[in-house]
Amino acid sequence: MALKVLLVDDEKGIRKVLGISLADAGYEVHTAKDGRVASQIVSTLLPDIVLTDIRMPGMDGIDLLKFIKKQFPDIEVIMITGHGDLRLAIESLKMDAVDFITKPINHDILEIALKRARDKIKTREQIRQYTRNLEDLVKEKTCRLETSEKRYIQLFNESPSFITIQNRELKIIESNNRFKEQFGEGPGLCCYQVYKQLSNPCPDCPVEKTFMDGKSHVAEMDVRLKDGSIRNFLIQTSAVIDPNGVVDHVMEMSTDVTMIHELQDHLAALGLHISSISHGIKGLLTGLDGGEYLISTGIEKKDTQLVAAGWEIVKEKIVMVRKMVLDILFHSKDRAMNFALVDIFDFVQELTGTLDSKMKKAGIVLKLNISPSCIEMSMDKAVLLPAFLAIVENAIDACIAVKEIQKYLEIKIDVVLIKDRILFNVRDNGKGLARAFHKEVFSLFYSDKGIKGTGLGLFIAQKAVKQHKGIIRIDSNPGEYTEFILSFPIH
Repeated sequence: MALKVLLVDDEKGIRKVLGISLADAGYEVHTAKDGRVASQIVSTLLPDIVLTDIRMPGMDGIDLLKFIKKQFPDIEVIMITGHGDLRLAIESLKMDAVDFITKPINHDILEIALKRARDKIKTREQIRQYTRNLEDLVKEKTCRLETSEKRYIQLFNESPSFITIQNRELKIIESNNRFKEQFGEGPGLCCYQVYKQLSNPCPDCPVEKTFMDGKSHVAEMDVRLKDGSIRNFLIQTSAVIDPNGVVDHVMEMSTDVTMIHELQDHLAALGLHISSISHGIKGLLTGLDGGEYLISTGIEKKDTQLVAAGWEIVKEKIVMVRKMVLDILFHSKDRAMNFALVDIFDFVQELTGTLDSKMKKAGIVLKLNISPSCIEMSMDKAVLLPAFLAIVENAIDACIAVKEIQKYLEIKIDVVLIKDRILFNVRDNGKGLARAFHKEVFSLFYSDKGIKGTGLGLFIAQKAVKQHKGIIRIDSNPGEYTEFILSFPIH
C-alpha cells in the first residue's frame, strides 16, 4: 500500500511540481495551501508523512509541527526551508521533525529525507510488532503461568534489548539477562536510579505515561552504563494488563541506538567534506575563466604575451584540477597539507588576474598596494588560493549589490610585512555588513545572497586560514565598506 504524503506549501507552483514528483515516486499525495488547512486534513487523513514549508502565512510550519507531534506523534514531518531559516530548521529537529531540506529542492536530497522517514516508520512498526509479541508472552505468563513460563523466560532473557518490568512506584521487579549483565541485579531499585543516578523520576517519563493512559510510549535519552560511558537509548513502553483490565505493570524495552547517531554524524561530516571539495572546484573553474579571458583578449589584440600569460594560468589550473580529482578518487582521509615557499607578489597577481574579467564586467576599480620586492610565504597554495578567491568574490558581489545606486566601485588589496607576519587587507566600498553578523558570515551555510549563495565560501576560507596558523577578522560599516583582515606567519 502506498504511503500517504501531505504536501503543505503556500506556493501553488511548488505544490504542483513537487506533488507530481512525489506521485511518480509512488506516494499517495495530498496537498494543503497553509498550516491551518493542513491541521484539519491531518486529523481526518492521518498521513504517514507531512512535507511542510517553514515560512507560511497564518499557521506556519513550526506551529503545524507542534500540532502534529502533540496530537499524532507517529506522523513523520519533513521541513522545507530556505538558507535563511537554517536555525528554525535545526530547532524543528529538536521538536522531533525527522529531517529538513532546503530550497531549491534537490530531488536526491528529498529522496534521502523520505527514505529516513520511511525507515523510521518501518522501525517503529517493527518495534511495535516485537513489543506486541512480548506483550502476548507476558499476558500468557499471567494467565497460563505453569504452561508458558519456560518459553517466556527464555525469550525474555535472550532478547538483545534491555527489558524490565516495573510497578507503579517505578521499581524494577523483574529484568532480563542483558539488563542484569550491564546494570546488575538491583532488586527494588527504580529505573531513574539505575539509568541516571537520580533521586526522582525523569521528566516526561514514558513508564509513568503508560501507567496513566495504558498506551505505548517512546522516548530517547542518555543512559550511564556501569563502566561510566554514556549511551543513547531508544525506550519503548507497553502496559501489562491484569484480568480486570487495569494496568498492573509496565514493560520497558530499551535499545542502544548510539551507533546509529554516530553514523548520522559521520554522514553529515562526509556531506560537508564533499561540499568543501565542490567549492574548491568552483574556485579552480573561476581561475580557468580568468585564463580564458586573458587568452581571448590576447588573441583579439594580437598580444602574444597576454595569450602566454593566460595559457600559463589555464595549465596550472588543469594540474590543480587533476590533483584534486586524484585526491577524491584515492584518498578517504583528509588531504595532507603541502607547504612550499610562494612569492606573494606572484600570488596576488594570480589572484587578481583570475577575477580581473569579473571585476571589469562589473565596472569595479582594483587598487593594489604591494611591494614588488621578493616576499615569500610558506603556504599550501591549492588550499589558500581558493580561500582568497572566496573573499575577493565576496567583495565583488558586495559592490555589484549597490551598482545601481553607487557610481564608483572599488576594491583595495593591501599587503604589508610586519616583522615575521604578513598582513592582507581586502576592502570594498559595497553594501557593507552589519556588525551583528561579523561572526555569522563564517558559519556553515550562512549567506546573505539568497539562492545565489551556498554559505560555504567564507566558512571554508576561515578553515584554510586556520590551517595556515593565520587569523581572519572582519570590519565593516553598512552602506560604506567591508574589510577582511588576514594575518599569517611567513614560515
